[in-house]
This record gives sequence, C-alpha cells and structure tokens, in this order.
Amino acid sequence: MMRAHRRLELAPPEARRRILIEEIGDERRGMTRRTFLLRSMIIAGFGAVLAKLGKMQLLDAARYQRRAAGNIIRFEALPAPRGLIVDRNGVILAQNRRAWSVSIVPDQLPDDPQQRAAVRDQLIRMLNLDTVLVVRPAAVPPEARRPVADALSTALNVPLGDVLGPLVSPPKDGPFVLLREQLSPAEVATFQSLAQQWPGVHVLNRYDYLLEQYAGSGSPIVLKRDVPRDLALQIGANPLSFPGVVVDDNTLMRQYPAGPIFAHVLGYVGPITKEEYDAAGGDTAANPYLPNAVVGRDGIEQALEPYLRGTRGGRWLQTDARGAVVSELVDRRQDPVPGYTVVLTIDSALQKAAAEALQAGIAQSNDAAAKQGRSAVGSGVAIALDPRSGEVLALVSLPTYDNQRFADGISQAEYQRYLNDPFRPLFNYAVRGEFPPGSTVKPLLACAALQEGTITAQTTFTCRGAIRVPTEWDENGGNYYYCWLRSGHGPITVLDGIAQSCNVFFYNVGAPNQQAEGANTPLHYYIPGDPQPHFFSGLGIERIGKYLREQFGFGQPTGIELGNEASGLVPDPRWLFQELREYWSVGDTINVSIGQGHLSCTPLQLACALAAIANGGTYYRPRLVRELRDANGETVRTFEPVVVRKLGIAPEHIQLVRQAMRRTVTDGTAKGKFVRTGDTIPIAGKTGTAEYGQSENGKYTKQHAWFTAFAPYDAPEILVLVLIRDGGEGATFAVPVADAILAAYFHRTTAGR
Repeated sequence: MMRAHRRLELAPPEARRRILIEEIGDERRGMTRRTFLLRSMIIAGFGAVLAKLGKMQLLDAARYQRRAAGNIIRFEALPAPRGLIVDRNGVILAQNRRAWSVSIVPDQLPDDPQQRAAVRDQLIRMLNLDTVLVVRPAAVPPEARRPVADALSTALNVPLGDVLGPLVSPPKDGPFVLLREQLSPAEVATFQSLAQQWPGVHVLNRYDYLLEQYAGSGSPIVLKRDVPRDLALQIGANPLSFPGVVVDDNTLMRQYPAGPIFAHVLGYVGPITKEEYDAAGGDTAANPYLPNAVVGRDGIEQALEPYLRGTRGGRWLQTDARGAVVSELVDRRQDPVPGYTVVLTIDSALQKAAAEALQAGIAQSNDAAAKQGRSAVGSGVAIALDPRSGEVLALVSLPTYDNQRFADGISQAEYQRYLNDPFRPLFNYAVRGEFPPGSTVKPLLACAALQEGTITAQTTFTCRGAIRVPTEWDENGGNYYYCWLRSGHGPITVLDGIAQSCNVFFYNVGAPNQQAEGANTPLHYYIPGDPQPHFFSGLGIERIGKYLREQFGFGQPTGIELGNEASGLVPDPRWLFQELREYWSVGDTINVSIGQGHLSCTPLQLACALAAIANGGTYYRPRLVRELRDANGETVRTFEPVVVRKLGIAPEHIQLVRQAMRRTVTDGTAKGKFVRTGDTIPIAGKTGTAEYGQSENGKYTKQHAWFTAFAPYDAPEILVLVLIRDGGEGATFAVPVADAILAAYFHRTTAGR
C-alpha cells in the first residue's frame, strides 16, 4: 500500500524575507539590551575602582602612608625605668615591675565595620573592660550646664563643683570628662536613664571611651595594663584575629613594697595629663615623656620627678603587612637611661615603729574619749628628726592611704571613700595640718624673753591657779585666765615654769608692760586672795611674733621636699582686724603666750624649732633626701645639711631652757612616763595640751595632745614630736608614743654599736 506524502507549502519569497527580517530584529534587540547591561556594569565597576582610588589617593593618603611605612619599618619608643626610692639603709620603698599591656592602634584597626566590631567585642570580653560614666562638655549647652551638673552631683553623691567645674572649664585631654568608673549593673541602668534625659551624658564601655578620647593622639591607646601573661600571649599570638592590637611587656608598673605607712612621704604616680604632656614639649623629641607616661603625684615622687623619670629610648622594628614584628634594626637602637635612685633620710624600721606607736596612742586616746563622751579620735602625727643635720628619720601621718591603689588605678568609689573619711587619710597632717601648739611653744617664748631681758633665771611669778585681768571700765571685773593646775604652783621661776608648764608664768612672759588706751594705769592683773595689782612686763605680741617668725620659722614653710606645705599663722593686731574686724586685746596676747588663740603651726615647723634648741642654737632646713645614685650605684649628688640660721639667742639662755626641758622629764609634767627609756637614756622634753572649742570656766571641749623630746640630753641624736589630734592631755596620751619611738631608735642604734 502506498504511503501518502505530506505536501510542503512554500511561503512566497516576500513572506520569507519578512519573517527573516523580524527574526533578525528580535535577535538584534536582545543583543542590544545585553550589551547595554554589560557595558553599564563595566562602567560602574571602573567607576567604583576610580572612586576607591580617588579616596585612597586624596582622602586616605596620609593614613595609607602611615600604614605603608608601618608595614616596612616602625619606631617604638622605649620608656625609661623610673628610679628607685630607698631608705637610708638601702631598703627599697618604691620600685618597678615589668607588666604586660594591651593597646590598640586606631589606624590599623579593620576598615570593615563587622570585623572592627568583632575585635572590639573580643577585647571587651577577654580583658573584662568596665563601663564608665562620662560627660561631653561641648555637647552641653550653656543654659543646661547647671541642671546637668545638679543631676549628676545628686546621682553621684559628689559636691556640685566637682561636676560643674569641668563643664564650665573642660580639660583638654579629650572630648570627655570621666565621672565614674567600674559601674555596677544597677549603676549602669541608673546612669543610662540619666543619659537619656540630659545632653552630653554618656554611659560607655571603656574601649569606646578610650578610642574616642585619645583617637587623635597618634599613639597606641592602652586599653589595660598589668594583663596576665597567659592572656596577653594569647591575644598577641593571633594577629589575624586582632588586627590593630599591640601586646607588649614594656609597661613598668610602680610598686610600693613598704606599704601605706610611707604613702605621705613617697606619694604615688599617675598618668600624665595632656596639659602636662604639651607643657613638656608635646610630640617633639625634646619631650622627656611619652603620651602614656606616668608622673609623680605628691610626696617624693612629685618633688624628685626630674631625677626619677629617666631618659626615654627607642628602637626601629621591621614589620610585615599585618604589623607583626619581623626583626629589629639593632644598630639604631637607643637604650633608655633609668632614673636616679633616690636615697632618703628616712629609717624605714623607725618609720614602722613610729606608725605602730602612734596607732596605739590614737587607739588609747579614742577609748578614753568614748568613756568621757568626747568625739572620736582617729588622726595624729609622729616625727623624728636628727637635730644635728635636719634629716628626717621618720614622718608619719595617720590615718594614711594605700598609694599602691592610686598607682594601679583606683576606682572612683574607693577614692570617694577616702574623701568621705572624717579623719582625712589623704591629708598629710605633718606638713599641712595647722594646729595651736599649746604648751610646747613655751620653750620658744622663754628663749625670747631671756634674750630680751624681760625675765632672768631668777625671775619669779606667783601662781595660785588663775589671774584676773580687769577691764579699763571695771577694775573689779574683767576676765579670768586659768592655769591647768587649779590649786596653783606657788612662786615659780622659768626652770619650773617650763617643767611644770605653768600657764600663769607664761601669761607674764607674754603680756606687755603698756598702758591700754583710755586707761589710767598700765596693764595689770590680780592674783586670787591678793588685793594688790601686779603689772605685766612681758614681750608683747610684736616681739613674740618677731621671734617666732625670724628665729623659729613659724608663719612660713620649712622647705622640706614635700609639696603644698602649710605656713601656719602668727597673729598680730593687723591680721586680726583685716580678717575678723576685731581689735587686739591683752587677752589675745595671753592666749598666744601659752600656744593657743589664733596661733597655729604645722607639726614639722614646731619640730624644727625645738630641734634648734636641742642642738644648742642652729636651725636646719628639714630634709628627706640624702643622695642620688645612678643605675650603677654610683653617687652622683649628695644633699648636705642646710643651715637656715643661727638663733639670735645667747647660748646660756638656750642652755637654761634645755635644762628646764630635762626637768620636765625628771620632775615635771612627764615624770614617770618614760617606762621604756627613762632609766637608760637621759631625755628632755615638753608636754602640751592645746585646748580649743567651747570654753566654760577655763575648760575647753577639745584638746590636742602634744609632746616633744630629744635624747640623749647632753648630745642629742634624735628629736621626736608627737601630736594626737583631739587626743586629750599630752602627758597622758602623747608621751607614751614618744617613749616607744625613742626605745625603738636606741634599741637599734645600741645594738649596732
């Protein structure tokens, strides 16, 4: 059977041509769209590349230049080891400890935001970086400064000025002012709420705070010092995970192995401020400091800063593209020069003994105060001087503080506790406290009166417990001035006047022979039971002031190597009128004559003045520094004794006063008090009880306990001064402290002979 064939129909030529043209047109249109898209992508790609190149060439040129240089060779400054501080026997009081630190270099952190955030989060977690409260003064409008400061001072429980001051005059360290560190979770929540209400207030992690605060410094930013070695090595061993992070063990941490009892002498170190850095030379080779350097704060650390800081060095390192160190150009290395070792005059063993004795005396006085209903006792001073040279053997101010905490970085909460302590542990009472000296000033006034001839060794005054000084309008009235012994001392000369500390005797030493304005007779007084007037013939306030200032150094700093030394006050009529708008009276002179009233001095001033009597008439400047030594132990400078003046007082007068001070211990107010040294070492001394506060019938509500002593009497090697602030009677509470200090000194010196 035959298969049927399908018939092919052929389109006419015109139709076939039309179909072909349509197919070609469709294909061409498709190719045109693809070509356009391809061309657009190529152009966009080239545009992006050109834009990136332009940004790199124009905007980021300096940054990449720094990176490029860093990828080849990098300079690294080497800090100089800070000089040691040792006592007179070589015992180390301040030294350095090498520690690991972790820093970031902002220019070397990843550009990618996610990578940058990953590095940040890892460092925060691994280093356990805390959260801080800061304020940005530039973001606080002038009209909002007071409300913001009020809110912050209330939340922080700090004085308004502590917050308002930085807002009005912000420091130049960076955009932020750090208000509080190491915030607890509860504090974070509280302050975050505060930050939402007030402009410029921020709660930040320490990483973010440091990065923004010091980003423009051009130097690595230290995130944390004293990082555990294993953790530091773990971070340093992963440069790919931590780009821009620098780990090194060149950080030198200051250590104070002798403990807090030396804090007021040594001070501490703290980070250099931007103002200090700029003042020292800024980013120049002449600047002895690095931006992350530490400088001395208070005490010897501050006073001897130029000698302790040393000279920085540097090295050149070859690095790879990731910033990892490949090698060092050893021939270009400059080793740092360590600071000098400072040798103090302090005897650390005696310092410790003095601190223990003073603490025991304060505790004893506090127990007595509690039984008597007096206010608590918690502060005092103990000083030991060598009267032959002015060398300070011990200088203790209690309470003290832990200077190691300041060197390591004290928290705001801990610092605030120091500030809130009513006994002021941060305050050095030995050189900054100003107190009425009480009866310890009597030897000084006796020297002045003997030299001026207003009294002699034979001059006798009668003490029956008090005197009455009439007023110009009431001869039968007036004011009573009491002796501490209400039954009276009877007829008394200067020897027993000092030994028995008779107030009536020294009322006569001070009050002058002059006629009050409007009065018919010269200044006089009445003795109980005696109707006859007794006329004053003493020094008067002008001569008292002259001797205290010009001979004994009152009213001016002593010049010891400690900052912020107080001057004390020697009052006179001009001062009284200018300051209090009051007129001077004989009563003011009488009070000064027994070391009270407006008269004040520092414990160190008084110690130096009495040391001049102990040694026979030479006033030495007190010194804490003996010598400087270089890194090889060679002495480069010795500090010799400095004679400020020879007392303008005849040797026989000084010797008479010394005899009276010896009698104080053998037969006077300190008799029988020296249970540790009195039988073996001849001691001279003077008790003092400086009264102040509210007075009723000659009794005051508060008393400072004083005592000073020197020994051996014939050839003094040591002078000790003790003050227990608000401590009560000097003979009761201060003398035992001096006894213990002298015992410690002579036990050691005798054992060493």
